[in-house]
Amino acid sequence: MTDLPATTPIFDPASLVGTTLDGRYLVEEHLATGGMGAVFRGRHVYMRKDVALKVLRPDLSASADLVERFRREAQIAASLEHPHIVQVTDFGRTPEGWLFLTMELLFGESLFERLRREGSLPPEEAVTILWQVCDGLEAAHARGVVHRDLKPENVFLARNPSGREVAKLLDFGIAKMAEPSEVGATQAGMVVGTPEYLSPEQATGSEVDGRADLYTVGLMAWRALTGRHPFKADDPRSLLMMQATRPVPPMTEVRPDLAEVPALVALVAKACEKDPAARFQTAAELKAALEASLGPAFSVPGTTPLPRLSWTDLPAVSRQALGVPTGAARAVTVAGDDPFLPPRTGKSVEVSFETTALPGAAPTVAAGAATPAAVPAMRSGWLHGRRRLALFALAGAVVVFALLRLTLLRPAEPPPPPPAAEVAPTPAAPAPVAPVEPAPAAAPQPPPAPPPPDDLALARAHLTAGRARQARALLEALAVKTPGDAELLRLLGRAFHDEGEEQKAIETWRGALALAPLDEVSLRQLAADLAREKPVADRAARVLVQAGGRASQALAGAAATGTTPVKLRALAAAREIGPTARVDVLGGYLALLGDADCEVRRAAARGLGDLKDKRALPRLKERAAERIEKRGLFGVLIESKPVCGAVDAGEAVKKLEGGAEPNP
Repeated sequence: MTDLPATTPIFDPASLVGTTLDGRYLVEEHLATGGMGAVFRGRHVYMRKDVALKVLRPDLSASADLVERFRREAQIAASLEHPHIVQVTDFGRTPEGWLFLTMELLFGESLFERLRREGSLPPEEAVTILWQVCDGLEAAHARGVVHRDLKPENVFLARNPSGREVAKLLDFGIAKMAEPSEVGATQAGMVVGTPEYLSPEQATGSEVDGRADLYTVGLMAWRALTGRHPFKADDPRSLLMMQATRPVPPMTEVRPDLAEVPALVALVAKACEKDPAARFQTAAELKAALEASLGPAFSVPGTTPLPRLSWTDLPAVSRQALGVPTGAARAVTVAGDDPFLPPRTGKSVEVSFETTALPGAAPTVAAGAATPAAVPAMRSGWLHGRRRLALFALAGAVVVFALLRLTLLRPAEPPPPPPAAEVAPTPAAPAPVAPVEPAPAAAPQPPPAPPPPDDLALARAHLTAGRARQARALLEALAVKTPGDAELLRLLGRAFHDEGEEQKAIETWRGALALAPLDEVSLRQLAADLAREKPVADRAARVLVQAGGRASQALAGAAATGTTPVKLRALAAAREIGPTARVDVLGGYLALLGDADCEVRRAAARGLGDLKDKRALPRLKERAAERIEKRGLFGVLIESKPVCGAVDAGEAVKKLEGGAEPNP
């Protein structure tokens, strides 16, 4: 094995935070670490623009192949300017040898993360995502680029501040240019890609074209709709054999209910054909088939979608016409339109209507109907065959009924007085003039109807009652209409958090904090996230630090009652905030300095050194002097070495004796 050069720096992603790459990009936050490197949130120091920075591990920079792959990713992605492909804007190498890519900064999650959390997706959500994937592939294939490593991890579902979601293709690092003369073209017989999502031609090392990507789209559709992969093997070699030779089974074997969307089942089967000639031949063909697979239930992303309705229970006449059992309550759920993408299932704004009747009038519409318990068994958002047209007709009837009611309930205007009858003049003597009486006072008008309940108050009520889904749907719709409202963003963050989407919650709270201080509930939830996995905990800690002294109570609670890792994170955040954080950081670290866990003692010693409070010196010196002694016969000292944490305590003592003043 070849030794790495002595000058190769050790890859510690945290050490890059606060540094500047190539004199242009300030590294602000570590976001994730992968096999080839790490991703950071950064900012261009001159243009003040937030970016994502993908940094290659320095030990891999010695590999010419990997450096070439990194360079190709920058070159190919930069040439593919498309809404559904991540934008790469720069590529460089620092004087220290760090190779990096600069990309647009995205907020959201990968398709892999969503599938891991939700298992499977409703057909309309899966089709919307896959349509966008095909749209991006169509642009790439038109430029002669075959991705070759499509998988859920490389489809990012980005959400912009207004709540709209866009699918973007990532990682063109092993993409292949169609021209055979292109540098880096794959050699014959070489298998490139991820086994779970390889096409048969890739599994056998054969020549590939854009149809290989379409096979992978079919496999991703199979996984998204059924909740599992079509093939399961104990080792990669067996999986490659299955990809090369075994037909992909019909989705209905795993999910019989998908038979209700036969066009979708058929197009997935066609995309997964082993013979490339039997598949869709272009991404445009597959995209068109996806458009047609759900009929009116699907709207092309980028257009204004039709209202999407889901069945609960319907007026008796409609239920009888469609064969739906009758019931007392009558309601439909209307999903609010998104001008860019159809809303995700379960996140639409629900408005219920109940049909009533006015004397002598047609049925009208009144708000507040409850959804009945006994409803037809079907998933939200599914519109079934012959019932679709009737359902849209019902939506139109609802609007007509509402207008009719407004007309019928409008106060009737009094009829104009009849014209006075003309009297022929008579020669009678003039009558005495009677005093003019004042006109009777107009009848008092009824007070105006109270305004509808405040939407934010309604969202708060949903959150208080534990109805996070309803609150989220309402707030996401409001965010489109009134972006930049701090209170709205604070509540939306709480809704995300209550639904278990902590990263979305943290990013939403970060946006709210840029507009106004966070409330105590949001800060407590952020402090609770210090107990999550490290990437989430690190983001939560950063927002708490940005909140400053207002986060004192939340941090103090975490430092007092949390687990040991939570205590360390809370103390580190409070230390970074400084004196305005009313947290006993010194006492917290001193208590942890005697912890039974060696790593905790070391972290506490380092924290005290960074705190630079000389009141910690006596305890640090005591810890630095502790040693483990091994004695032999007659008590003869054989070995003496510092206890775990003593070295860190000694380093902290050196820092403190360098002249730091105690913190107040």
